[in-house]
Amino acid sequence: MTRLSAICALIKKADVIADVGCDHGRVAEYIVKHKLSQKTIASDISESCLSKAKTRLNGYDGVEFICCDGIGYECDEAVIAGMGGHTVIGILNRAAVLPDSLIICAHRNTYEVRGALVTLGYGITADITVEERRKFYSVIRAEKGKGARELTELQRLFGVNYAEKSEPLEKYLLSLQSTYMRAADRNEEKLKLVRAALICQGVTPDTTN
Repeated sequence: MTRLSAICALIKKADVIADVGCDHGRVAEYIVKHKLSQKTIASDISESCLSKAKTRLNGYDGVEFICCDGIGYECDEAVIAGMGGHTVIGILNRAAVLPDSLIICAHRNTYEVRGALVTLGYGITADITVEERRKFYSVIRAEKGKGARELTELQRLFGVNYAEKSEPLEKYLLSLQSTYMRAADRNEEKLKLVRAALICQGVTPDTTN
């Protein structure tokens, strides 16, 4: 499963869905092709990126293109992907009106993203680990008033479903274990958390250090 397919799989029907930071508009294209919304907003801070989305979505009805920084409009569901977690959090904090649901795939700082979602009143209803080109990403769906709203440390670090068997998550945890073991003394607490998650995945952790 790619990041794009994981993101698209979590989108649900809504009146207005926004592809925030749309870049080439691939997510917006998926939305309109599958008739998931009455109106699709493709927005980006860059006019040049927005022009790429306009080219891709040429001929489709019900698409509005907005050049802005973040969510400067109203929508029912927003997809925010392809940027760092701190940027995502900034977008949410500056939003004119927060949507009822979000799909987020941040490049990093997902620990902080999960915490911010809970603080903003969202519950995490899906949390998928995806491996793409030897890198690991979390794809999160969050909804107001639903899902996990109180997170443990392991859930914030590795996803609300860290105890459910997942091959990509297992590989991610094993890679973290290998990295931390290079300086085991300095990473003792991090190793404890990774090993606890590995046990939940049914994997016997390496405790040689």
